[in-house]
Amino acid sequence: MDTPKTIPLDLLHQLFAPLCDNICYGLLIVEIIKNSSGTPQGFVGRVVNQHFCELLSINEDDVLQKALPESLSQTLALSTLLHELALSGAAQTHRELSLGPDRTCTMQVHLPCPDLLTIAFQNGQPDRTEISSQAEIILASLGDPCTIVDKNYSVCYENETARELWGSTIGEKCYTIYHNLQSRCESCHAANVFADGQIHKEEKQALINGCEHHLEITSAPLKDTTGQVTAVVNITHDVTLRKLTEKGKEHLIRELQASLAKTKRLNGLLPICSYCKKIKDNNGAWQQLESYLRSHAEVEFSHGICHECGEKHHPQVFAKKL
Repeated sequence: MDTPKTIPLDLLHQLFAPLCDNICYGLLIVEIIKNSSGTPQGFVGRVVNQHFCELLSINEDDVLQKALPESLSQTLALSTLLHELALSGAAQTHRELSLGPDRTCTMQVHLPCPDLLTIAFQNGQPDRTEISSQAEIILASLGDPCTIVDKNYSVCYENETARELWGSTIGEKCYTIYHNLQSRCESCHAANVFADGQIHKEEKQALINGCEHHLEITSAPLKDTTGQVTAVVNITHDVTLRKLTEKGKEHLIRELQASLAKTKRLNGLLPICSYCKKIKDNNGAWQQLESYLRSHAEVEFSHGICHECGEKHHPQVFAKKL
């Protein structure tokens, strides 16, 4: 199929925008502005994805639907590239581009039609930290699910335990997989790790196989040789049993506390009459022993007669022992 001589600009964004953030390289599509004689006079950004902006440390608003900044045109050497393509008669070319100390990338430039130029970047040193084979063995052997997400919150690694629990999720957004959302969570622990480079822990409740589980998520940074956080490793530990045990202990403690609150203790010296056995209370009043104990120890009494008293007071009923 022949390459079209031009592509309607109103369709350009509709065609490429849905794909931009789902590809693993930086992409910029620019319109070549020419004068009446056909000489390039400038460049206007028409489509750009987040990967491209991150690689060149620019904002989407700096390039989208407006003339590219002179500094960006010089960094990309757009005029030189167009000249090279014109001299060679080729429709595409490759070159290495330095993005700073120890940062290089491969730039592929394509001229699909006279008015458009596509630029694709593939980072020579990927932003995400590569996992060594030994580290991967360790992560794979964990009994807990382990995933790694990149700066775009896409899953770039999962161990077997994670696959068994959630299925294969490589390349998918973490907020969609775990929370069925279309954008990043408001309280995103991975975002906190990217922001401060520290380890963060949080607990969440989730339905797994129809049952509510308590999950403790530990998120730790993965850094490159310059100390920049390039990815976040998430280890999920199921603490449902521990939570149930803690709840059981709390329930038992509450029951004991309630029981103790109902129990009144008698302590200290009790002034008791030597004859009638009444007890003097704190107000100086003398109370029957039964009444005092009933009000201070929450006990009830049933009355009877011991054998000795029975012989003394009811001799006709209680026969004396021989």
